[in-house]
Amino acid sequence: MKLNSFFKQCHEKEVFKMLSIYVVSAWVILQVLSITWQPLGLPQKSVTFLIVVLLICFPLYIFFLWKFRIVPLQKAEIDPDEKEIKKRASFQKMYFSALGIIASICVIAVFFIVNKNFFQRNEALLPKIIQSDKIAVLKFGNNTGDPQYDIVSKMASDWIIHGITENNVAQVITQDLVDEYKAILKGKNVEEDETAIVKEYLKPSKIISGNFYLKKGKLIFQGMLIDGKTNKTIISFKPTECAAENPLKCIEDLNESITGYFITADKKNLTIQESPPKYEAYKYLLEAKNSNDDQEYITLLNKAIEADSMYFEPKVLRVQHYFNQREFKKSDSLLELIKPDSYTNKRQLNLLNMHEALLKGNNRAVYNTYLKEYEIAPSDLGSNKTMMIFALQFVNRPEDVEAIYKTVVMDSMNLQNCRDCIFRIYVKAYADIELKNYSSAIKTIETAQKENEIKYLNRPLLIAYIRSGKEAVFEEFMRKIDITATTAEAQELYLQAGKEYLMKSNKPKADEYFNKIINSESETVAPEMLAEALFYKENYAKAEKVLSQIHTNEPKNSDVLSKLAICNFKLGNNSEAEKNIQSLENLRASFQFGEIDYALAQYYAATKNKAELYKHLLKAVANGHVYNWKYYKNDPLFIDYINSKEFEEVMNFWK
Repeated sequence: MKLNSFFKQCHEKEVFKMLSIYVVSAWVILQVLSITWQPLGLPQKSVTFLIVVLLICFPLYIFFLWKFRIVPLQKAEIDPDEKEIKKRASFQKMYFSALGIIASICVIAVFFIVNKNFFQRNEALLPKIIQSDKIAVLKFGNNTGDPQYDIVSKMASDWIIHGITENNVAQVITQDLVDEYKAILKGKNVEEDETAIVKEYLKPSKIISGNFYLKKGKLIFQGMLIDGKTNKTIISFKPTECAAENPLKCIEDLNESITGYFITADKKNLTIQESPPKYEAYKYLLEAKNSNDDQEYITLLNKAIEADSMYFEPKVLRVQHYFNQREFKKSDSLLELIKPDSYTNKRQLNLLNMHEALLKGNNRAVYNTYLKEYEIAPSDLGSNKTMMIFALQFVNRPEDVEAIYKTVVMDSMNLQNCRDCIFRIYVKAYADIELKNYSSAIKTIETAQKENEIKYLNRPLLIAYIRSGKEAVFEEFMRKIDITATTAEAQELYLQAGKEYLMKSNKPKADEYFNKIINSESETVAPEMLAEALFYKENYAKAEKVLSQIHTNEPKNSDVLSKLAICNFKLGNNSEAEKNIQSLENLRASFQFGEIDYALAQYYAATKNKAELYKHLLKAVANGHVYNWKYYKNDPLFIDYINSKEFEEVMNFWK
């Protein structure tokens, strides 16, 4: 008999109708019992019992359908012919085949339900815990052979648990809970290994275990972190050593390492260490990074190094801090003291190479080495800001800045609480100015200024206004500055405006702003500001007098000496100019990054000595003199040379 003929006969004999009645009735009964078992005081597994009974009864019901419904219907038929008899036999065969399949399925289902709910012995006593992010801390093994140290085993696990919970690292599975499970499972057919029990029944994501032993009268503690799923060792912590009578010191040191690991585990991309720092050291480092005070910053870095003498990152940041403070010798001496965790740690070696390149003035190496660091965490504000600075000021690649800047979305940033955000805007604006994208620079700064009045964005905004020819907007901006800025802040912007107009060959407009400084009351003008205004106005006689006074107080100021030499040359005091140049030469020393050669290039530009100008300018850039808003193409002293092939060679030196 074909399957469709079988189904047709089942339909005619109302088999499907009767089966539907059973299924629907069973479903209704289950729904009622699932709601009423508790109010009726029935056992918790009542619903499970009912499911088993209904599954067992289902094939019996199908059999009874045959016996009490189908067979009577067949008997009621009068004198069946041979063809009808064969048809009945075929239907009966298929009916009982289907019954056998359904019975098998029901038996298998009943077996799994009964086995899962009624025949699991010890497991039924234990709470069912799914794999979690909890950390199990096991009692440390006492390998000293001396029972008096058994208390130290418990002390170690308790101290580590305290460190984890106090710092909100994770929930902890304690040794006490493990002991409870061991007691429940005692005498059963389970593995005696404590770690295996923890893995099978408590399912932590990680397990901390360890041991300690005596060596030459000292206790040595060893700890490790194990993956709760794979049983693989994630990290073996550096052994700690202490006097036998003071085990708490070892435990504290180990706890610091463990807590430090968990605190930094989610920052692997930003972590330079091969082994985790001590937690106390890490806290000091975080506090330092959030500090806005230079003295507090270096104090906290020193505390971090004192708390963990192997902590690499604060040592590097300390070198960088002194470099930024122009204390180059101190920076160099501290760099010499730093050793990487190992000579296979490429990231630490790369950072050391970067700082070495910084101190040597090798700007291309600085850019290329830091690019590797930046690629690890391009969205980190600190790394992103530094990469922007290196691109713009070290290798003169303003075209790279846009892509770096866009890596971090600024829309939701609160500029009042984000110094790095503001400085990124500052660098981005100068990059746009260098690329002559003045509208972009103006829009970026004006948008930021609406949220927060950021004074040091005023200079690039002024430059963008003047270079883009927005005279009316610039004049309105300067009227606002006259009202809101301090005298010193306003004079800085007057000087910059004057220099910008010199770059546009608009000397009358430039002198207008220089005169604002020159005509100010003497007590409100710093000598350096007055000297600059007089110098760029080409009032060399008065400028020479002011510069001479400054030189007396600051004999090592190369910028003052350069301008003093130019003034003397312009006044015909050639012998004095030569003395000034010789004084400049005598100032040569380590870590000047082309400062002397740049000053000499300024002098030779003013004296129209092209050969010496380009020679010293090239030496300046080769020794690491940076490109920024006041140098090279932005320096009025080089206005007659910036379009030359030789000058372009200087600008492209590090590209």
